[in-house]
Amino acid sequence: MVFTLTEKLAEEILRALENQEAAFVVRAEIPELVPLTSEVSVDEDSFYALPEWSSSQGFELREDFVSTLHSPIAKDELQRILHSGRGVFRSFKNKLKEYPEVEKLWHSFKNKRMLSYINDWYNQLREVWGLEKLEQEPEDNENLLEEDFQFSEYSSKDYKELTSYFNDAASGTSESSIDEQLGNAILELWLQNFESGETKNQSGLICRTPDEEFAGCITSAPISKRTDNIVVLTSFYVQEKFRGLGIGAELLSKHKNVLRDQKKEWILLTSIVPDSMESTLLSLGFKRTGSCFSAKIQN
Repeated sequence: MVFTLTEKLAEEILRALENQEAAFVVRAEIPELVPLTSEVSVDEDSFYALPEWSSSQGFELREDFVSTLHSPIAKDELQRILHSGRGVFRSFKNKLKEYPEVEKLWHSFKNKRMLSYINDWYNQLREVWGLEKLEQEPEDNENLLEEDFQFSEYSSKDYKELTSYFNDAASGTSESSIDEQLGNAILELWLQNFESGETKNQSGLICRTPDEEFAGCITSAPISKRTDNIVVLTSFYVQEKFRGLGIGAELLSKHKNVLRDQKKEWILLTSIVPDSMESTLLSLGFKRTGSCFSAKIQN
């Protein structure tokens, strides 16, 4: 007896595969999941066995997810857990609770991968039934940033709050070739850049969590009245624990849209840039222009 893999049934199968303490089968007549008991016989007609899902597959799934992470702190801690050898799944779950945004990425990653696995299993059954395979639905491109973070326009009332967070702005300069004194000097240059922008009516965006925790910001100011179509970045910062989630790219994209509406043409970054930030800027469309970085706003 054939059965239809509904969205509800697929989600129930997903949860059943994660449940290592009980066994279930698909009753084709309805269809629905029922517990596997002595009174239920898997006959691949009325009752179908679920696809196999082992703890090793669950471990590999977690490894694959961590390999895709760009959030440095969460990635390092999750990798240590995966190589700890004891209570990995529980520790992995508990650690994710410390990073709600990464936890949501994990659930999205896991669901998409496991539902694809379930769809493959169902298509194998359809082949046995002499039916054509079903095309898998495209991945849901939900904007997790829009759901988990709030982007608001920067105003002068935010000035003091932001300066308190910029003390971490030179964190990427802690390389063996850069001593503490030089790192502090680079930080001071960043702070001066932001402070000077305040006198020129800088604008920008601030990113916060739904609980109003500061996550990052971007601000810019016109260089002068003679070059009103060019702005200079006075800040571009994401808190370390929120890095790797795409906040920087989202801040820049949204800010460029605002500047585009204002008929601005170029963004310049003239401050000293740590190596870690340089790679980020290049990935976001900036190019090195002499000793500066620049990004074109107007297409």
